[in-house]
Amino acid sequence: MALRGGFGVLGRCARVAQGGGVAGRGRWFASEALASDKLRLNFVVPHKAIKDNALVDMVVIPASSGVMGVLPQHAPTVAQLRPGVVAVQDGDSTERYFISSGFAFVHADRTDVCAVEAVPVDDIDPAAVTKGLAECEAKMASASSDLDRAEAQIGVEVYLAMQSAVSEK
Repeated sequence: MALRGGFGVLGRCARVAQGGGVAGRGRWFASEALASDKLRLNFVVPHKAIKDNALVDMVVIPASSGVMGVLPQHAPTVAQLRPGVVAVQDGDSTERYFISSGFAFVHADRTDVCAVEAVPVDDIDPAAVTKGLAECEAKMASASSDLDRAEAQIGVEVYLAMQSAVSEK
């Protein structure tokens, strides 16, 4: 069989599917990572790097499929991010940032969080969030087109996520 001896992804998958995988390696992609008790994190927005090759214990991200914790040697994955809180944990300290959206790329040796916008949760004004939510809800109620309604709905979702973030301070 041609795939059995192959070195590509298909070859590796074919060997694993046929029982020829490497013994003791349940998550073989993740086990290729450098052994470390710290996670290397890059957390960026378009205009700056919030974390640049920082060594942290864990990062929690608001993936579109649900909140996801990433530890060292996590299985590689790509996740679309929804509005919510990125929590960077290192020792006893946790830094919390509200993001509007983005993507997370979990590699064998690092995790990259690429957000459209990010702001420390402590910098968010709860009164401004309440006001913005009310404005978006009013826009949604008075929307005259599908586009206006969709834009207002996005605003409502973002402000509700912000409201949740500031209430957890």
